[in-house]
Amino acid sequence: MVNLIIICMGFAFSLILFYRFPKLTPARNDSDFSTVSIIIPARNEEKNLQLLLDDLQAQSLKPHEIICVNDDSSDSTAQVAQSFGVTLINLPDKPKGWTGKTWACQNGADMATGSLLLFLDADVRLGKDGLARILQAYQDNNCTISVQPFHLTKVPYEQLSLVFNLVQIAANGTTLPWKTNIGVHGPVLLIQKADYDKINGHESVRQFVVEDLAFGQKLKENLLPYQLFMGDEDVAYRMYAGGMRSLVQGWVKNFAVGAAQTPFAVLFMIFFWIGSMANVPFYLAQALSTDNLPMSIAYGVLYLLWVIVLSVLSRKIGRFHILPIVFFPILVIGFLLIFTISLITKVYSLPVRWKGRIITKEDET
Repeated sequence: MVNLIIICMGFAFSLILFYRFPKLTPARNDSDFSTVSIIIPARNEEKNLQLLLDDLQAQSLKPHEIICVNDDSSDSTAQVAQSFGVTLINLPDKPKGWTGKTWACQNGADMATGSLLLFLDADVRLGKDGLARILQAYQDNNCTISVQPFHLTKVPYEQLSLVFNLVQIAANGTTLPWKTNIGVHGPVLLIQKADYDKINGHESVRQFVVEDLAFGQKLKENLLPYQLFMGDEDVAYRMYAGGMRSLVQGWVKNFAVGAAQTPFAVLFMIFFWIGSMANVPFYLAQALSTDNLPMSIAYGVLYLLWVIVLSVLSRKIGRFHILPIVFFPILVIGFLLIFTISLITKVYSLPVRWKGRIITKEDET
């Protein structure tokens, strides 16, 4: 009975955790956009940067300027930026008390001359109307805009991000029926220069490894509203294309910190949501092993329901394949293992490797 309650609660909480997926609206031709400076922090991003700068050249709305901040890269990031003729800032290694991304973003913002600042991670991809749609959202809402990009996947290991992506957007409040945002989405952030200066920019969150959560808190503290959106093919990204190690390192870096800042009610729902997904295949296997036909049928139906739920949700957040969803217990096990590693790393202040740097307790918050 307890197990069935947990399973049913998981299905019920799916309706709350993923109640809505706020989308960017099409850009209107009569829109009056202010000048926008695009800032791209980049460390060892030669491949991604080439793709993003190609996209920016093809935009229906041309930006005021593009600033690429080379964060002490050891590859050809700087040369790629120079080949596109964008403004390039070459930084030495970050000073103590800063993370690499916050250091790069702050330096880019200091050089920007536009009235709006658009921070883009190098792995973001934009359709030809992507920039116009982000700016349209700013004009419609008159506040800071942040977008969780649509997740493009190409190789099998990237499918492991499905559960992480869903938990991340729910925990941040993006898809909840009520507004309870705890942070912005780091890959795409559009903010008025005056508001950025009011919170002292990225310097105010310089020591935070998960700077997007801290940035959202700074906006709240200064009573500056912001709106979160979900991307589509026009605003997308390919996370952790550098291999399985980059995926594990990236999620380990993010998840324990995010869990600590998630409101209890949301964390409670996520716990039962994950618990339900984990319980169904476990009890299905148990029923099959004991030749319990009624229970095998019952849990088989519940298993199919989870496949349907995950299939529907996955299409809203990224390009995920049906086969891993059919075998979703593998995705759940991967999530639980990486989350456990992240939690142990956080509790025991163990160092984390990210983009060629070792992050220790002294470096992070």
